Amino acid sequence: MGVDYYGVLSIQKNSTDLEIRKAYRNLALEFNPERLRDDCSQKIFALIGEAYEVLSDPLRRAVFDQYGEEGLKRGVPGPEGYIQPYHYHGDPMHTYKEFFGTASPYADLLDYLNNPPPIYDVENVRGIKKKQPPIYHPLCLSLHEIFFGGIKKMKIQRLQFVGDDKVRTEVKENILSIPIKPGIRANTEIVFPEEGDQNPTHIPADIIFITQDRKHENFVREDDNLITTIDVPLEEALLGTTVIVNTIDHRVIRIPITDVIFPGYEKIVENEGMPIVEKPNEKGKLIIRFKIAFPDYLPKSSKDLFQKAFYLAKIGGGLHHEMINKMVLADKILRVDPCDQLPPF
Repeated sequence: MGVDYYGVLSIQKNSTDLEIRKAYRNLALEFNPERLRDDCSQKIFALIGEAYEVLSDPLRRAVFDQYGEEGLKRGVPGPEGYIQPYHYHGDPMHTYKEFFGTASPYADLLDYLNNPPPIYDVENVRGIKKKQPPIYHPLCLSLHEIFFGGIKKMKIQRLQFVGDDKVRTEVKENILSIPIKPGIRANTEIVFPEEGDQNPTHIPADIIFITQDRKHENFVREDDNLITTIDVPLEEALLGTTVIVNTIDHRVIRIPITDVIFPGYEKIVENEGMPIVEKPNEKGKLIIRFKIAFPDYLPKSSKDLFQKAFYLAKIGGGLHHEMINKMVLADKILRVDPCDQLPPF
C-alpha cells in the first residue's frame, strides 16, 4: 500500500479545503526543521509538504482518491486525455514559504505580533474577541428594479452600544442603503461588514443580502436574457404575424414574424434583454417563445384546401409557406361575393 496523505495530515477523507489548510499549518509549524533538527523530523516535514500539495490540488486529490499514491505517481487515463504522473519537487521549505510567506518557524507568533487579535476586558475578564458568523437575508428584487438599478433601503434592528464605555447595549433601528447595479444577477451577495449585534466580547457579524428575482407576470430571466411566451392562433403561426411586446423599460416594440412558427420555435431579438453588469451599455437578448392555439374544428372545405396546399407544396419541392399563403389568399378571394369584388385593372 502507498502513503495515506489523509493520515499524514490526520484528517478525514471528506475534509474541506479549510480543514486541509489548518492541518498543514499546525503540523508544518510543529515539525519545522529550524525547530527540530533531527533527521526524522525533516522526513516528516517533507511528507507533510507532499501531502498538502496533493490534497490542496483538486485534480491531484481526485486521482489520489481513486487510484491511490501509486496511480498518482504512475499517471492515469482521464476524460480529456492522459493525466501525467505527479512527483513532489522535494523542497518542503518551498511549500512552507508559499503557504506562510516566510521561512520563520515562528510564523504564528509573527502573525500575532503584526496583526494582534482584538482583546476585550469586561469586569476583570479578558479574552480574544471572535467575530460572529455572518447573517444572511434574502433580497427580493423585481425585474424593474434590476433593470434600472438604484438604491434599496432596508430597515434592520440590532443591539448597539450606548455610552462611551461600550459595555451596555440597546435595540436600535438601522437603515441600510443597498446599492443595486443595473442587471445584478440572482444569488449576488451584498456585504455590510460588522453591521450585526454589537457586544463587548465579540466582533459584530457581517450582514449579507443575497439577491433573488421576484416573479414577473410576463418575463422570466435567464442569465442576462429575458424570456416571454406569446399565444398565437394556428393561422398566424402558419401565415406570419406581428407580435407586440411591452418592455421592462415601458416601451412598446413590434416584432414581425415571417417564419412558420412550429413547436420549439424561438424569435430572438438582440439587445432587448437585461443590462449586463460587466458591460453597462449592453443588454442581453429578448427570447420570444410561442404557444400555438389550434382550432377546435375545421370544416371539410378547409381541410380539402389545406390538403391541396400541402400537396402542391410537396410536389413543388417542399412545404413553402409562401405557396400556402397564396392558396389561402386565393380561397378568401373566391369566398367574396362577385358584386363586392373589385373590378379588374
